[in-house]
Amino acid sequence: MINEFFINVLLLIAFTFIGGSILKETPKDKVRTIWGKVIVGVFCGFAGILLLMYSKHIKNTDTLIDLRAYAVMIASYTAGTLPTIISGIMIMLYRVFHFGVSVSSIVAAFRILSYIIFFYIVDRKIKSERKRWFYKMVFTLLMINVTDYYMLRKVDGIIDVLVQYSIIILVSGILQYMLLDYVKTSNKLYRRYKRDSTKDFLTGLSNVRQFDKVFSTARERVKQNNESLSCIMIDIDYFKKINDTYGHAIGDVILRELSKVLMKNVRGRDLVARVGGEEFCILLFNCSREKTFQIACRINKEVAEHKFFIGEDEFINITVSVGLSIYPEITPEIEDLRERADAALYAAKRSGRNKVSDSIIPFKIGV
Repeated sequence: MINEFFINVLLLIAFTFIGGSILKETPKDKVRTIWGKVIVGVFCGFAGILLLMYSKHIKNTDTLIDLRAYAVMIASYTAGTLPTIISGIMIMLYRVFHFGVSVSSIVAAFRILSYIIFFYIVDRKIKSERKRWFYKMVFTLLMINVTDYYMLRKVDGIIDVLVQYSIIILVSGILQYMLLDYVKTSNKLYRRYKRDSTKDFLTGLSNVRQFDKVFSTARERVKQNNESLSCIMIDIDYFKKINDTYGHAIGDVILRELSKVLMKNVRGRDLVARVGGEEFCILLFNCSREKTFQIACRINKEVAEHKFFIGEDEFINITVSVGLSIYPEITPEIEDLRERADAALYAAKRSGRNKVSDSIIPFKIGV
């Protein structure tokens, strides 16, 4: 019997790795959507059908034994109740339509239905994934033994068959959980490394690498669609003095808090990146010159008014210098956009700091 179940085990392994590879590149919020759960359910349903196609057929009966229950368990493990229902229904329908209506197919359908109900209860009552899997595996084993013994109690050697089948279910279940846990952990690490490769570790903003990537893509799109692109460079005034006075830990706190102020003052489609120690860059997509100046001036003003908490009920104020450039109104060559904004930033710093400059005339808010 072990040899006959070898294909089932290989199919489970293959589907687990294929599904894991797909989910690795799929954002979690998409998997949690209705359509995401439907896709998971259909995928697991096909896995269960394929396992059913390679079932062991008990001679002189309509009974098929295999590992199809694990396809339903994987659906439950991955995305909850909806995919569990979908995969279960797919397996039930295939069992009935392909092998015909019989007592065995009705019992198999009842078994799948009981899995769906029990898995739902377990998912709601138990938090630990390991315990969930254990209870589901034990319940599956009990249901298979009770129903198969009921149908095959008059078959010679049925006890030996069920003992071997139970051992295969237990071993396969333990291995399957270990495999799922490995794939989940690997995918989690992959997503974190992928995120960290584009995000600044301190502020959570985009980093220089991500900024360059987005800017490169935006340049081509902006030129093709005759759109505008604005670049705002921001630098904290006298940040070295802050670090020397309060320490680098407080400096990090200020950088994180400033990042929140910047994010609050841009639109959802814009990009905010930390491109240096205390230097930030914002890309405003298809933003008018007037709107760009409004955002730059608002940032300058709100930073100056914001109280930065540094511990023990103590707050400090900081200021920033801002330089901006706009394609094509200020900068005719889009490739020079960031350089022109950077030059404007240093013009603002040279003229006294806490100012906004568009590369031509730096000015102070409210003056």
